[in-house]
Amino acid sequence: MNWKYSITLSSFKDIEPLKTTLERMTTLGFDAVEMYGEPDSVDVGSIIDLFHSHNMSISGITGMWGCASKESLGRKLVTRNRSIFFQTQDYIKKCIELCEKLDGNVFNICLFSDDSLVQADKNHARLSESLKRELMSTIIDPVRELSLFAKDRGVDLLIEPLNRYSTPVCTTSADAMYVVKSVAQENVGLLLDTFHMNIEEDSIEYSIKNTNGLLKHIHLADNNRKMPGFAHINFQEIVKALRELEFDRYISFEPFVPDAHYENDIRSSIELIRSL
Repeated sequence: MNWKYSITLSSFKDIEPLKTTLERMTTLGFDAVEMYGEPDSVDVGSIIDLFHSHNMSISGITGMWGCASKESLGRKLVTRNRSIFFQTQDYIKKCIELCEKLDGNVFNICLFSDDSLVQADKNHARLSESLKRELMSTIIDPVRELSLFAKDRGVDLLIEPLNRYSTPVCTTSADAMYVVKSVAQENVGLLLDTFHMNIEEDSIEYSIKNTNGLLKHIHLADNNRKMPGFAHINFQEIVKALRELEFDRYISFEPFVPDAHYENDIRSSIELIRSL
């Protein structure tokens, strides 16, 4: 199976201008990029012209959640604060509209909550399964409503589980599948990220193969958030699982990039994944 490859622009936005990143991603052989989800700071017309000038497609919009940016800290769907809830809904709708304008087709939702709602084990940041289900159940109807908004714009909404140290509410593929199956809309699926899976899943490969057609996007990164091949995750087994699943969407990378001297590492990593 010949996959197309994408990478998250949020990995580079603090180290160099977007134009420079696009030039380098083109040289490195990427087919597409994921635009970071800060719609209020984007001049859509200029961005479209920039992408077209580099013949670069947009695979989707990366949701900026949690500590991803100063603005993202207050974005929560699992909250008793109605103002925060409606602001978060509005943020998601703006990202969906941005995705449509850029001809992307995926946007991810991560489930952050009020601290007062999560009485976690302070050492291990774990919630009971019953509490997780209770909290996730509160967002089923809102996500279903948002999915209809997204469907009209040709966008898939993706529930992304994060490791417990990011948010204890939705941490495993099973948690995310509970939300997806409860929402029960064709354009709602899973985004799995190997960095988070390395912490939470008993088996990354089994979890991928067990998604039963719900996996719509994947982020690859090693257990230290570097590009694949620079730590200990077994990407050979992950690629094998994706092939067995007949996964036919973008293979996307979401690395931590500390500085502008990244080309050799990224080139080496994408060649590794292509060789498997």
